[in-house]
Parts: sequence; structure tokens; C-alpha cells
Amino acid sequence: MNGKMWPLTQLTTLTLISSFVGGGLLQGCAQPRYETNPDRGELGMPAAQSERATDCPLKLTNTRLCVSWHWEQRPSSSQSGSIVFKVYRGNVLDDTPVLVDSSRTADLLLWMPSMGHGSTPTQVQRLDVGTYRASNVFFIMPGDWELRFQFKEADQVADEATAQVRI
Repeated sequence: MNGKMWPLTQLTTLTLISSFVGGGLLQGCAQPRYETNPDRGELGMPAAQSERATDCPLKLTNTRLCVSWHWEQRPSSSQSGSIVFKVYRGNVLDDTPVLVDSSRTADLLLWMPSMGHGSTPTQVQRLDVGTYRASNVFFIMPGDWELRFQFKEADQVADEATAQVRI
């Protein structure tokens, strides 16, 4: 090809592609339908975790901060377990979770209300902002127990949230 034909060939190719894509072939394709679902974001796409509103399974009594928890290691009849728990508030703009530290000392009390007693003391350590690990979680007998997530000032409970568990 000589140098004068190349620009004409390139222009013809671009014109052909443009008319092929924009002009006729793709116009006959069906338009997508998007469904609305409360668990999904716009256009039926799953919402990102960071876009979801704060779920607050437990609330501390005084500060109204949220507490969530999960078993890191479930206890057995012969071995103690551990629980990771987080303390957070809803973001003022969009209610997404924001972890917060407390100026108080975090603690976890294992309590059996039907028997009026607790279990062996747990040991709580701060892992990160608003994130704690309670170790030495051991239940001395089967039954209904309370996990009392506490924040103390000078060994006095200043704030508390309670979760029910069956062992």
C-alpha cells in the first residue's frame, strides 16, 4: 500500500466499525431489566458492605453504642474459648459502622441468671480501635447464660450490653 491509501483505509475501517456498532447491529439487542431488592444497591447490583446501614445487635445501656460479637474459638467441656467483640456507632452521614474506643476498661462477664452465679473470670485485651478479645471463656455447666459486655470505671460497671447464649 502506498502512503496515500493508508489514511483512506483507516478512515473507511473506523466508519464501518462506527456504523456497525452504533448504527444497526446493536440496536436490536434487548434492554436489560434491573430489579429492585432491599438487599441490593442501585440497578439490582449487590450493595457494598461499606454502603450498608449499621446493624446494631446489642446496645450499651448508657452510651447507646453498638456491640457485635462472634466466637473466635468455641469453648468445650475441657477447653476454654475466646470471643472477639467490637464497639461502634453509626456514621452521622450514612449510618455505616464506625469503630470507637472507650475511655473505660472493657470486660466480659459470663453469668447464669437461673442459678445466680457466674463462671471463671475472662481476660479482655484491646486488639485495635473498638475491637477486643475475651479469652478464658469457660462455662461451668450447660444451660442459659448471659454474655455481659461491660465497660468499667474504677471497677464499677458504667455501661453494659447483654447477649443470651445456650450452652
